[in-house]
Amino acid sequence: MKKILYIFLATLLIFASCSDDATTPITNQFSGNWIGTYSGSSSGFWTATILTNGEVEGNSTNTNGGDPQELSGTVTNNGTFSATLGTGSLGSSFTGTLNGNTGSGNWVNTNAG
Repeated sequence: MKKILYIFLATLLIFASCSDDATTPITNQFSGNWIGTYSGSSSGFWTATILTNGEVEGNSTNTNGGDPQELSGTVTNNGTFSATLGTGSLGSSFTGTLNGNTGSGNWVNTNAG
């Protein structure tokens, strides 16, 4: 009877020492608050927050005036980003690469025809 009790306790101890490790959520290395400027046929500044899942939320303001436009997009963990500003034919698209705490890329005014 003692042997059965010891086996039961040993089994219980083994199961108690095992853990159900939850997977560590993947976080985007570029997550956080970002600010920047753009220039060309139009110029302005933008602010954005990159969420831990790589989603981009922010806004941009043209230096020639006008209301801020919503900026949204994605950033991959290797730094490739794409974002749109405004909606439909009244906006711009941004593409580029982030590296460390800097970024570079191109933008296209989608309503320039």
